[in-house]
Amino acid sequence: MTPKPLILVAAGASGLALLAVVFWAWRTGGLAIMQLGMSLC
Repeated sequence: MTPKPLILVAAGASGLALLAVVFWAWRTGGLAIMQLGMSLC
């Protein structure tokens, strides 16, 4: 017998963490590209 709500909460938390990491990486990458563009211009 497995506690389903616990699995759902764990899945939701991992999904949110993944989303946060992807968003942070995209934002950091965008800033780096902007800096590169400014230095090239």
